[in-house]
Amino acid sequence: MFHLSFPRTHVFRIPIAGRKSLACLAAVALFTTSAPAADLISISGLNSRETETGYQVTLATDGEPSFTSYKLFNPPRIVVDIAEAGFAENFASGLDIPGATVKKETLSDMTPQLARIEISLDQELDFKSEQVGNAIIVNIAKSGGETQAAEAETAVVRKIDQVKISSTSTQTKIVISGDADLGNYTYDVLDRDGANPPRLFIDLNNASGDGLLQERQVNSPSLAKIRVAKRGSGLRFVLDAVHDELFPFAVNAVGNSIEIIIDETEKPDEVASLISRQTSIESQLPEVDPLDKQLSPQAEEKQIQDAFNFSGYNKQRITVDFYKIDLHNVFRIFREVSGINIIVDEEVSGSLTLALDNVPWDFALDVILNLKDLQKEERFNTLVILPKDKEYAWAPGANSNITFETDVEVVETEALTIRQQQSVSKEIIQAKKLMGEAKAAEKSEDFETSVKLYEQALELWPDNAKLANRIASLYLVYLRQNAKAVFFGKKALAADGENVAAALNTAIALANMQEIDSAIEYFDQAISVEKPSQEALLSYAAFIEAHGEPQSALKLYQKQDELYGQNLTSMVAAARIYDNSGDHQGATDKYKAILLSGVRIPPDLAKYIKNRLALNQSM
Repeated sequence: MFHLSFPRTHVFRIPIAGRKSLACLAAVALFTTSAPAADLISISGLNSRETETGYQVTLATDGEPSFTSYKLFNPPRIVVDIAEAGFAENFASGLDIPGATVKKETLSDMTPQLARIEISLDQELDFKSEQVGNAIIVNIAKSGGETQAAEAETAVVRKIDQVKISSTSTQTKIVISGDADLGNYTYDVLDRDGANPPRLFIDLNNASGDGLLQERQVNSPSLAKIRVAKRGSGLRFVLDAVHDELFPFAVNAVGNSIEIIIDETEKPDEVASLISRQTSIESQLPEVDPLDKQLSPQAEEKQIQDAFNFSGYNKQRITVDFYKIDLHNVFRIFREVSGINIIVDEEVSGSLTLALDNVPWDFALDVILNLKDLQKEERFNTLVILPKDKEYAWAPGANSNITFETDVEVVETEALTIRQQQSVSKEIIQAKKLMGEAKAAEKSEDFETSVKLYEQALELWPDNAKLANRIASLYLVYLRQNAKAVFFGKKALAADGENVAAALNTAIALANMQEIDSAIEYFDQAISVEKPSQEALLSYAAFIEAHGEPQSALKLYQKQDELYGQNLTSMVAAARIYDNSGDHQGATDKYKAILLSGVRIPPDLAKYIKNRLALNQSM
């Protein structure tokens, strides 16, 4: 739980136009002062010298530089980015490191402009960087040379026996096992690079695995494949992600094994996952030159069968062509094909258009479940199909060893049994119809008609908290009727006291109406959960900062950064709070972080930050 309390004696006098205006207060309040623009820092040269432990590279500049440094791989290289800088016309490079080259580049299309130095190496080496006066010092460690080679010769070579993969709806687990302790390992990550996906790599020194597959496709929502390659005296395991963002993971050494646990509870895009999974299956099929000898039908069938078996799908294959068919009829077909009992939850509804040719029926079922955000629970020749956010409790004794005989007559008579857990009232059916019409009006931006239809639906379905909050949101954001937003936000909370989205809408509407104490009460409720939303944290922080509680606001910004990572709004707000409180060093550090964050900064904001840095350094 996260909660803040602070005095409520001040009066909030800054009008708030709505959700977007409130969340942006922190950024807008920044532009309150001006100072002369600073010139670009000039980088005059680079030189290096050998030390006892490695090499020291010095970058000379004519001003105090703001920079960041980092290491890249394939090929290994060290990169130094200097903000608001350029290279002198007579820039000279005196790099003298065996196997190393240097490249310089000016990134003038970025805001702020960056000057980049890239030192390419013939092997991966550790480094540290620091600022000394107007110079940037990069200390690069030596590889160890003969000593390292001697250690490698005498070290025990660990044999990797196997790589086991298991995947559930909540996690994917990879276990790398060997014949000795595997605790001596390192790992790092790489972001997407062109056609290369984000990936995690794990390096094991003094290890061999001649019997391991060099590449293995994985049937997981987040992990596409695992690749194994020799690296020096050891092995490198590369785990390729399915999505554009790397999966959340944890790496642990357990005796003679290394476990990699991938959290599957946060799935960026189910459809993308399915597409990637299908692509993975297709990539396992051997390519056939159409000009070469054609494979026989039996050979082609064997290839397809092997590909699906490798991915875990080995049921009877089917060909389906659905066009806007009701989902219940779709599952009836699967009952007839599979011969198993199927129970469908009452909340499952909608239609489907899908064409699949010669695929296992369980693969086709998984495709449909993922497309419709559904899940399956399987036990005793029975499938229960229900929404992903819902849990199913099997009847007591379901885990016992029960024997029974199938009633053949019933099986033949009833191709599919779909049991509704409870009947749906006529009022709710009518409410859903009105909600569909309201959604269509909302899509065409006819918000007045939309809220009227939603309100009629709410009269028929009064305990629908999500519906009440949708009305509150429309009144707040689009119709600018704060009193109405408060009214329906409170209705949503009356139906569901834990609806933090409704609490946030109510809080913002109350803030707009200058109901300060009430707004604080609902803001507190909006952030009372274990992981408050990013919008709630930023909106509340902007509100209480303008209300005269900057330190409490700073805690909220820090909580936002802890949960979601720093963004431009939170960094600018923190810098401003430090500046206004007299902590100029803290403000300077934050301003430098903004310039080096890689986030695209509006030109006016970049100019202001540069001026504030110049002003703070003169204090």
